[in-house]
Parts: sequence; structure tokens; C-alpha cells
Amino acid sequence: MREAVRTLQTAGYLRSTQGVGVFVVRREPRAFGMDQSLMGGYTMSDLFEARVAIESTAAALAARRLTDHHRELLESIIASASDPEIDAMSFVALDARLHRQVAEASGNPLLLHMWEGLSAQFEEYSTKVICMPGRQHRAHEDHRSIVEAILAGCADLAAERAREHVFAVQRELRAGATTEN
Repeated sequence: MREAVRTLQTAGYLRSTQGVGVFVVRREPRAFGMDQSLMGGYTMSDLFEARVAIESTAAALAARRLTDHHRELLESIIASASDPEIDAMSFVALDARLHRQVAEASGNPLLLHMWEGLSAQFEEYSTKVICMPGRQHRAHEDHRSIVEAILAGCADLAAERAREHVFAVQRELRAGATTEN
């Protein structure tokens, strides 16, 4: 019961005051609140922090260690995601595949393992935010710029673009949360 209350508090539905009780503060789900809960009791903020650490390093290493095999995979994913008819869930699957391939292209098996450890939360988060107006297009453009830097062998630029990709959606979520209050 306590875990359920904590999860609902994190999601913004309940407020608990010790000695007084638990109160419903929101009946409708927040559209894009920054700390929506994810499976395992994590928040989107937790996920963003982990993503910045893993993805920026993986992108930099991928730019340094790119093989022809991974070049082809990354180019293929970007080409598939460029389809103007792609539906949101297909895009989410490609999004997850792209980030996994960057981690794999890093050549560091521990970074890949770390990415795989958060992939379920990533896909859950991505499914929640893909419906934000323009999010799919912006994500695709970010992905394209990350992959371009990797393909060009620009490690610092690839890391910066990966960080900025995560920070951009954080800003969008904060702006969405601010406008709904």
C-alpha cells in the first residue's frame, strides 16, 4: 500500500501529510509532468540523468570506434525513421533501437549493458511523450544530428548532441508542466 501511495504521489495524484492523511490532488493524469513515474519506481528525471551519462559517452565512443557494420545499422535506422508515414509506435521502436545501436557501436559492453538495463523505462517514457506536438519530428532531427556526428567521427560533437537531445525533451516537459498549472 505504501509503495502504491508513493507511486501516486510521484505521479502527482496524491499528497500525503503525516498524521493527517492522504489526499487526492489531481484526478486527471498530467499530460507531460516532469516526474511522471515509470516502472520500477523510477521517474522521468531519474531516466534523464542516466541517459545523459550513458548516451553522451556512448555517442563519443561510437564516433571513435565506428565499424562499417554499425555505420550501416545507424544509417538504416535513420532512413526508416524518415518515412513520413511512420506511426508513433513504430517510431518509438526505432528510437529505442537507435539508442541501443549507439551504445553497441561504442564498443564498450558495459555501456551496452547499462543501456539495456534502462531500455524498458526508456520505451515506457518514449511512449508517453511521443504524443507531444512535434516531438516525433524533433526527436528524429536530433537523432539525425547525433548520427551525423558519429559518422563524421566527431566524438565531442556526438556527445554534445546526445546531451542536448535529452535536455531538449526535458525543457519541453517542463514547459508543458508549467502551462498546465
